[in-house]
Parts: sequence; structure tokens; C-alpha cells
Amino acid sequence: MATSADTSLAELLIPLLNEVMQALKEMLPLVPTYSHLVASAVFPIYTAAHASLTRPTSAAAPSTAEFGEQEKKPELIESLTPGDALVFPLLAGGILASLYFLLKWLQDPYWLNTLLSLYFAWTGLFFAFKFLRDVLYTVRSFVFPSTYSSAAHGRLPVVWTAEPAKRLYTTAAGLQTASPLPGFLRHLPLGRRVGGWVWRAGRAFSTPAALHLGIGSVVTVDTSITLVDVVALVGACAIVGVHTFVAKPWYLTNFLGFSFSYGALQFMTPTTGWTGTLVLGALFVYDIYFVFFTPMMVTVATKLDVPIKLLFPQPDGCVLPPSGSAEDSAVIQAYRECLAKKRAMAMLGLGDIVVPGMMIAFALRFDLFLHYHQRARKSTTETVPSPSNGKAEIVKTEYRSATGAWGERFWTAKTAWSDRLRAKSFRKRYFYATLVGYVGGLVVTLVALQVMQHGQPALLYLVPGVLGMFWGTALVTGELKTLWNYSEAEDDQKIKKLVDFSISLLTTADNLPPKKQLVSDD
Repeated sequence: MATSADTSLAELLIPLLNEVMQALKEMLPLVPTYSHLVASAVFPIYTAAHASLTRPTSAAAPSTAEFGEQEKKPELIESLTPGDALVFPLLAGGILASLYFLLKWLQDPYWLNTLLSLYFAWTGLFFAFKFLRDVLYTVRSFVFPSTYSSAAHGRLPVVWTAEPAKRLYTTAAGLQTASPLPGFLRHLPLGRRVGGWVWRAGRAFSTPAALHLGIGSVVTVDTSITLVDVVALVGACAIVGVHTFVAKPWYLTNFLGFSFSYGALQFMTPTTGWTGTLVLGALFVYDIYFVFFTPMMVTVATKLDVPIKLLFPQPDGCVLPPSGSAEDSAVIQAYRECLAKKRAMAMLGLGDIVVPGMMIAFALRFDLFLHYHQRARKSTTETVPSPSNGKAEIVKTEYRSATGAWGERFWTAKTAWSDRLRAKSFRKRYFYATLVGYVGGLVVTLVALQVMQHGQPALLYLVPGVLGMFWGTALVTGELKTLWNYSEAEDDQKIKKLVDFSISLLTTADNLPPKKQLVSDD
């Protein structure tokens, strides 16, 4: 028999569930738009996180003579501190309030948009060049891979290695093919002349040229560039120029948004897990306050036409005019009037990508740290007491670059991967966990937006999703202490403490194998 309490609960839940179901039904036409939004948010996080990988403190410096490739030099990055958890919300709030009151005072935001567009054009040129260059290098690895494999009946795949100077792919058994195309594409009949053009194009995009610039004896620049760098620079200038001085279509705005996010995620690190948690927690409160309790966030985001957000066209319900209709015809005019009234853009601020993305990229670097840390731990039989101070020394595995070679990994069967390619694959437990938390938070944000019909502070849902999966994974795997002590700080004392912590987890053994690098804790 139902009680009065059960009846009251049902009376509360049934209308709420009906409202949610109605909102979800209305949301169905927006599924393509929201899918586009989620994919666009994940793309810069995924790519920038992998591009940010450098040698962790748990790995030994690589031997370039042995491995044949230079170690990626870390960029000058901005390390956050616990104090930034207080400074960031105050600074962001001050800038947001200043822009809001300036917009109210100006009435027409044209001049403010013009000034900010020029500023973002200058900074955007650098980020667009870096993003476009990395995209082109990745495309080059797919079109002109240095290695690929072909199937062999009943045997291991045959690995083909490029020799651009000879315009050949060769195998260890002495087989040769003149086709410049990888994988199954090598069977396409290009002909000798076309094949030669493709080989020359591949060499042109791969061969560096020395560049020397000097202004008297004051400024000198010595570097090397490739055709990829030139194409990326020209493309970045064209995109930024069109966006600044000609038109601002949503896809160019999104390209610059990708570029800013991609660059920012490589130049910022929370340094430690708990510092990142403090920063995200502070910005979590900031986002809630300025979206729910003030009109500032929504006003600034909608009135400023600068690449600080991603835009996504929503279905407008307008009927497309027949092809070939005259520009001044009534049907074209009616279509334009319909678009002006109904065309709306879904928005996602870059802060909703960069802030949680910073922790997701940190999680991937922690995964790489654990990968080399655990490989050293498996070598406990290869550690010995130090003869000088009696303390344990740890055998570190030499680092091999974990970035790039996407094309080679795609075209080469996993069973035929070289040590160089295998080094780029490691367990990414924390990365995928936080990425799932981010996507889940983004989906909840979109559902809440549809149900409440009001702009939502995305960090309200993203921060708990990312941090919950981040620390929850450490709790489940028993690595909470390791994560708490992990630091990316450049300070030598912090690195020393991290090495000491790693050594304390290891035991000593009797024999030391040759050709291993030792790192002492003194």
C-alpha cells in the first residue's frame, strides 16, 4: 500500500521527468550540432596533450647516436602555483567586468571589436602557424611515411623503408619498389613520370634548408626550415588576414580557436595534481558566479566578435532556395530574412576547453611518467647499492620520443613496429579516464542547457567530471600517493625529491647489466 510520502515523491518526480523527456525530444534536431561541438572540444585537447609529451623524470636521457632521433626539447612553459588558484579568478573577473562595463558605455562594440581583433591577429598568427605546421607534418607522415608494412602469407608483415635519394622503398631482404605510395596504394599505376613527381614532392617537404638572417651585428638568426614551414606560414597569414580584415565566418573563428587552445595547452602545466585541482576548483566557483548571478559572461561572449569561443551553426528551419535563383529574387530575399531571424550559433568558450584540458594533458604526461617508472621498477634485479654512499641506485630506461610518427603507426602493422614506434604506445589510463569525464560533463552541460533554456556554466559540470575521474582512477589503482607526489616543476630540489621517492619504492639486487644509465640520488 502506497504511503503519502511515496505519493508526494511521485507527484514531484513525474512532472520533472516529463519535462526532461520533452526537452530531450526537442533536442533531437540539435544532435548533429551538439555532436560537432563535443568533437570540436575534444580535438584540440587530444592533439595538444600528445604534442606536449616530453621526457619525464622517470626516464633517462636518450642516446641519439643509438636511436637516430633527437629528443624533443621542452618549450618554455608556464608552471602554475597554488597562489594562481586565487589570482586566476580575480584576474579573470576583473577583465570580464572591465569588458562588460566598457561595452555598456560604448553602446556600439565596433571599435572594441576592431581593437581586440588586431590584438588577436598578432597573437593568433603565432598560434595558427604552430597549429597549421603540426597538422601539415602529421599529414606528411601519412602521405610520405618513412616506413610501412605489407601483408605476408603465413609470415610476419614485410617492412618497407623509404630511401628518398634512390626513389625507392626497400626491405631487409633486398626487395624494392619504385612506388612512392604506402600500403595498398603502392599498387596504383602511377607511371614513372608521376611517381618521380611524387618522390620529388616528398623530398621537398622533408628536406630542411639553412636560413641565416642578420641585421648587422645586432640581430642574427640561424635556423633550418622546410617547405612545410613556408606553407604553414603563408596559410596562417592568409587565414588571420581574412578573419581580421575581410570576414569572420564561424569556421575561421573555430580554426583560430583550435590554434589558441592547441598552443595554450602545450605552454601551461598545473605542475602538480593538487595545484591543478585548486585552480580548477577556483575557476569552477568563478564560472558559476558570473553565469548564474551576473549578466557579464553571457553579454561579453555574445557581443565580442573575437576568437575566444567556438561557434556551431544550429538548424534554422529555413527553406533553401532553388539552385540558380537570382541574387535579387524574392525567394533569396525571403531566405536571408529567415536566416537573420532564426539563425543561431551554439557557443563554447575556449576556457571550457583549456581549463579542464590542462588537467587532461597533465594526466597523459603522468601516464608517460608511470610507463617509464614501472619499467624501472621491473628492473629491480638490476639495481645495486652505490659504492660511494651505500644508497640504492635506480636503473632508468632510456627515453624515446613519444610524439609524432602517426602515419608510420597507421601504415605499419603493430606486430612489425620497430622499437621507435613501440615507444610511442603506452598505457593511457589516466588520460582516457579524464577524457571520458570531460565528455560526460559536456553532455550533461548540453542536456542542462536544453532543459533549463538558459546559458550554463560549463565548468560546473566539467570540473567534477574531470577531477572525479582523475583522482578516482588513482584511488582505484592504488597510485594516490604516487600522483600526490608527482611534480613537473623545474626546480632541482623538487626533482630530487621525486627521484628519492622513486628509489624508495625499489629494492636492491646483486648484478648490474651493461649499457644501462644510472642515476644516483645524491
